[in-house]
Amino acid sequence: MENKKLNSQDVKNLSAAPGIDSKSAVAQKVGAYYNGSTVTPKGLKLAEDIFRIMVRDVEVKVRQVLAESLKNCHNLPHDIVDSVIRDTDTVALPFIKYYDHLSNEDLIKILDIPSISKQKAVAQRLNLPNEISQYIVEKCPEEVVGVLISNETASIHEKTFDSIIEKYRESEDIKQRLVYRTELPTSVIEKIANSLSEELKKRLIVSHNLPTNLATDIIEEVKEKTTLRISEEYSSDKQIEELVHQLYTSNRLTPNLVVRSICMGDLKFFEYALVYLSGTPIVEVRKILFNTTVDFMIRNLLRKAYIPKSMFPAVFSALKVIKEIRFDCRRSGRENFAHKVIERILTYNSGGEELSDEDISYLVSKIS
Repeated sequence: MENKKLNSQDVKNLSAAPGIDSKSAVAQKVGAYYNGSTVTPKGLKLAEDIFRIMVRDVEVKVRQVLAESLKNCHNLPHDIVDSVIRDTDTVALPFIKYYDHLSNEDLIKILDIPSISKQKAVAQRLNLPNEISQYIVEKCPEEVVGVLISNETASIHEKTFDSIIEKYRESEDIKQRLVYRTELPTSVIEKIANSLSEELKKRLIVSHNLPTNLATDIIEEVKEKTTLRISEEYSSDKQIEELVHQLYTSNRLTPNLVVRSICMGDLKFFEYALVYLSGTPIVEVRKILFNTTVDFMIRNLLRKAYIPKSMFPAVFSALKVIKEIRFDCRRSGRENFAHKVIERILTYNSGGEELSDEDISYLVSKIS
């Protein structure tokens, strides 16, 4: 039948309800003819009449074969398109995923159908425009957004990425999909970097062409957290002092590491770090930190240790939490302690000092 033109008998044969195999063969023939170069205006109309009959066929297999043929056609009548996309998943999904001539309005109509599988089919389409990407982020559940992020051909603008980050701050799956996406705006990388696991941070550095300063920050943060985990395993002053001494002599006792230690409740590490950085005996350090109510003495100690002034609020917040709850980091959870420190930073106001949003974000990133 490949070279034969369609005729009214084709329509009659379908109306007479032949077997599944013969109807499937007709579906393939009509789809190929409709999409071919020899189609005539009359044949076009006949083909569309056949399509309208077959989209209502009781046999799912026939409708599947038809949809498979139609996904490669051009400019199908809207009523036929609508019938296919509203069919069962086995019929509709390949068509939704591959039919080139679905408009943005068509795609939005599909996304509004309460069917995650059909929403995922839209999210998998080649060269999805940002308008649809943004609509998916706003209207669809997390698993559909995850499929969108993994679609490398989908256009996702920076503002859309911002919406994803804001909406799914706690989702490890979304973070992983973002990291594994080939192209990410630098601003997006900066926003998610501090919330990633160490494994994902390493992947981020390997997979993306990061600015040198950002890559360095991420590497240093991973090293610092590893160091503090080692410190947590130590119990005696001597062990911790030896660790701090090693870091000091190798120029790795950085302000970031020191401030992160107190904000995570690692008091002994913090104390010995100040000893080495400021040249102040341990007894004097402890006296200044906990046996005085005069803030300027603590400030002077931090200055002698070359702790940047911008980090003072984090230190004072941590010390206040320690004094209030008499924190023992061996018995209490570090995450709970860090959370209390963050709360302090967000409400910090000492001596008329006001923290900008940028300062707060920076300090919180050093703690979390």
